[in-house]
Amino acid sequence: MRTFSILILCLVLLLCAASCGKATEEEPFSAAFTIRPPESLTEVFFDTSYAGNTHVLRDDTLDYDALRALFIDSLLGSEADGHAARWSTSILYALEGEFTTQDAQTMSDLSMELARIIGFPGMRETTSANANVHIRFERADGAQVIPYTDADGHIRSVQITVPSSYLPAQRSAALRQRIMHACGFFHTAQTALDSVLAERPASDLREADYILLSILYGGVEAGDDKKACLAAFERYFAEE
Repeated sequence: MRTFSILILCLVLLLCAASCGKATEEEPFSAAFTIRPPESLTEVFFDTSYAGNTHVLRDDTLDYDALRALFIDSLLGSEADGHAARWSTSILYALEGEFTTQDAQTMSDLSMELARIIGFPGMRETTSANANVHIRFERADGAQVIPYTDADGHIRSVQITVPSSYLPAQRSAALRQRIMHACGFFHTAQTALDSVLAERPASDLREADYILLSILYGGVEAGDDKKACLAAFERYFAEE
């Protein structure tokens, strides 16, 4: 009797083990996951998931017509016969006057951001003797940009002045705003878009600014007229 009971117990244990093994095999796999934090502006804009020539406005506040107006107004200004100006050679900048290590870091960070734009010729620091962009920190009433272009629309050099009295945050904002101007967008514009080119400029480059730079250096030639610039804008957003 005792032997029989032991055999029954063993059989029950075997059935239980088989049942557990079967349940484990059929149980759907579940793995832990991590919710990704919001991406930075440049990571969102330069997402490689864009297909072909199709580009999507990632910011719901960006209006197509308003963006087109900002592109034309800041690139060509109010002149009906205006022509685009842009760099065809690398930007070699020199910091001069009363600049700080933070100013140097701001420019270094901005250089890396702009390097991600397809077609952009690049920007790096050099000496004053070799620079084509001179950024001077001195006593002044406000930040200024004075560009020099040739007859074909190629930007040859730029003089930028930043008031040395500015606080660190003001200096950083002024540098980013003036470099955007120095890249070819010489004019401020009346726009409700968040941009360093607006009359009430943002303190840092926004998505609208990165889009405009990508169109200028990816589809516009130096000296292009308004018709050619608008065509480049439309191609950027054209479907495949």
